[in-house]
Amino acid sequence: MKYLKKLSLNLLYTVIFFILLSLILTTFHYFNIINYQTIAIFKIIIPILTLFFGGLLMGKKATKNGWLEGLKISLIIISILTIITILINEFTPKILTFFLILILSSIFGSIIGINKNT
Repeated sequence: MKYLKKLSLNLLYTVIFFILLSLILTTFHYFNIINYQTIAIFKIIIPILTLFFGGLLMGKKATKNGWLEGLKISLIIISILTIITILINEFTPKILTFFLILILSSIFGSIIGINKNT
């Protein structure tokens, strides 16, 4: 039960971080501070940073196997994203590659997080 609480709290932090960064990006775009090419780049960078941050938090709370903790958090989020992309009929090999990059980002974040813990 303690592990599920830690996992759900980490998922909540990850979603809040994602929403916050997306809101900032949307606000900048609304006021024409950044152009469309920059938005396209940030649409790729924000999920990578978000899952890196989620993996980092998960790794800080782990005692061993940091990479596994990052894999767990990324697989939960990627499974939700996969269901959404299948429902809107946009599942392509390009998106699959992006999901693999997201998984690696989360694993790398949790490895750094567990090493910062000691």
